[in-house]
Amino acid sequence: MKFLFENWRQYMLTEAIAYSGVVLDETSHSALLKLGIPEGWEPAAHHMTIAPFASLVHPKGKHDFSQDYPLGSKVMLPVIAVGQDERAMAVKVEVPGPISKKVKFPHITVAVNREGGGKPKHSNQIPEENFKPLNGITLSGTVEEVPM
Repeated sequence: MKFLFENWRQYMLTEAIAYSGVVLDETSHSALLKLGIPEGWEPAAHHMTIAPFASLVHPKGKHDFSQDYPLGSKVMLPVIAVGQDERAMAVKVEVPGPISKKVKFPHITVAVNREGGGKPKHSNQIPEENFKPLNGITLSGTVEEVPM
């Protein structure tokens, strides 16, 4: 019984992680918003997910992204393409190392069509043929573990 209480206390004191990612600085956020978001869509342009619902180093050893993405480090993310469908708009970015296999491709959600049922997760489902090359934009941000 004592073991249960000690572990429960530790669980309750541990802050849950919404995602680990590269959180964009204000200049990068503003640059993405200038790409021409469809009218009525909700802007996002906040971060590039490294690991959803997890810290950089998984407590059970399933992954360790801390070598490629040290916590608090600045990361440059060159934009390589922009695309959208009826629910979401995103940019594909080049990344300095691997990211979670749960993320279909390295990207940043630029905007979502909430009225059309769009959510940020839908940027993972934009068809490949909807992306067009885009060069000349390099975004920057800081590696963070963002709590829920």
